[in-house]
Formats: sequence, C-alpha cells, structure tokens
Amino acid sequence: MNEEQQRIAEYLSSNAVGYSNRKTSSQIRNHCNLESGGLTNEHIRDLIRDMILNHGFCTGSTNYGNGYWIVQNEDELNLSTDDLQRRADGVIRRKDALRTNWENQQNG
Repeated sequence: MNEEQQRIAEYLSSNAVGYSNRKTSSQIRNHCNLESGGLTNEHIRDLIRDMILNHGFCTGSTNYGNGYWIVQNEDELNLSTDDLQRRADGVIRRKDALRTNWENQQNG
C-alpha cells in the first residue's frame, strides 16, 4: 500500500471497526489530509478500492449506508457483497437494454 492508503488503513482500523462505526469518504479525507479527487471523493474511493483488490483489506461499504468500515462478521460481509451484486446486476441490465435498443434501431 502507498502512504495514503496506510493512513486510511490506520484510521479505519482505529475508528471504523464494524458497520455501526462506518466513516464517510469525507471524514476519511479530512482526517487523513487527502485530496478528494472530485465532488464525490473519487480519489478516496479509488484508494480504498485498490486496498481491497490488491492489498487484502476487508473494507465494507454500501450505496445506501454512507460510509466505509472494517468488516467484522459474515452479516457485514453479506451487506456489502449483496449491495455490490445488486449494482453489478443493474449494470448488466443497462448493458443488455443498450444492446437491444441498438439492434432495434438498426432493424427498425
């Protein structure tokens, strides 16, 4: 992990253990003195995504839960992974609809 990710890991490990202690990307940005990367803290979200994908960090989040937390149990893991699955399903539905719309226009 890079130095910014180390700061995030330390902050979350000390302050966001479990869903009930989740921290928003703005709280993380402010506490760790990081750049936002945009209105929705894209830089913070990118750092955390990389921590999960490439550094074995077990951080949960949901679209509706407003924050990140260190996953503590199977229920918290399911909360986060179920949300990711719903989002993935939505992207696939949109992709399929776009393909269908294109084909309908070409054949119409």
